Amino acid sequence: MKLKNYMSFAVVSIITVLTIALLACSSDKAPTQDSSLESRGYPSTNRLVTTKWVNDNLNNDNVKIIDIRKPEDYNAGHIPGALNLPYTELQVETNGVKGMIPSDEDISTKLSNLGVQSTDTVIIYDHIKNLWSTRLLWTLAVYGHEDARLMDGSYGLWEKEGKNITTEPSSIKASKYKFTGKPKPELVIGIDQVLSSINDASSVVLDTRSADEYAGRDVRAERGGHIPEAIHVEWVQNVDADGKFLSADKLRSLYGGASITDDLDIYTLCQTAVRATHSWFVLEDLLGYDDVAVYDGSWTEWGNLPDTPIDS
Repeated sequence: MKLKNYMSFAVVSIITVLTIALLACSSDKAPTQDSSLESRGYPSTNRLVTTKWVNDNLNNDNVKIIDIRKPEDYNAGHIPGALNLPYTELQVETNGVKGMIPSDEDISTKLSNLGVQSTDTVIIYDHIKNLWSTRLLWTLAVYGHEDARLMDGSYGLWEKEGKNITTEPSSIKASKYKFTGKPKPELVIGIDQVLSSINDASSVVLDTRSADEYAGRDVRAERGGHIPEAIHVEWVQNVDADGKFLSADKLRSLYGGASITDDLDIYTLCQTAVRATHSWFVLEDLLGYDDVAVYDGSWTEWGNLPDTPIDS
């Protein structure tokens, strides 16, 4: 009897030790993909996760959550463990054009200061339906970070769902970040490619600004209007009232109805290539289009030049 009790105690002890060991190692497990988005019919969800997925991975050491709101908004409340990289740091002035992509060295330094490693899964959220989040996602894709993802619905949905929010600053241990993935410079195009697209039936400019900007009623540069032959689909139509991305069927209807089809080379633009990256993500990831790039100079460059062709 005593032997049986001892053996039972030993078995329980072993199970307890193993359980503790597994729990201790759980934060080191590689994050999985988010299968809960599959019902929307996207060809790929590799760069999109739900708020539930993020909540389930808060203690995963391989996941770094980046909050790109202003510091004062971050300090007022953020997702536990989130790191703050203000969206104002995602654009620089280059050759007299404001709002351009920073260099890879600049981005590497920012990621190092946040303690991000090249092997980390980076989750990004903002305050405007993933508008600025897509700018960082695109930047990381251009320079070659292998695993970056948006949180569907962004911070507004996290708050609405009553998930945990903290004002505690996150501890940071600086790293020596280096891009190790394959860079994709083809995701960035310049003014010459846009000019050549005007009379090229195989390419099209997708203008993601408001209707008033497109028509030239809202002028945010020296000149207003739009690039000749550009097609207008405002970025905000990509999401619902909660900031969640529409289903693939709805997005396909939206863009197909505007003659934005997968057989074209598509160049997205807005004022400073932020809204443009939102539509880039939708077309490339959620609809699976092959040839989508962002005109980084966007209307800030085009509308401030004296001789670029403009319609209104």
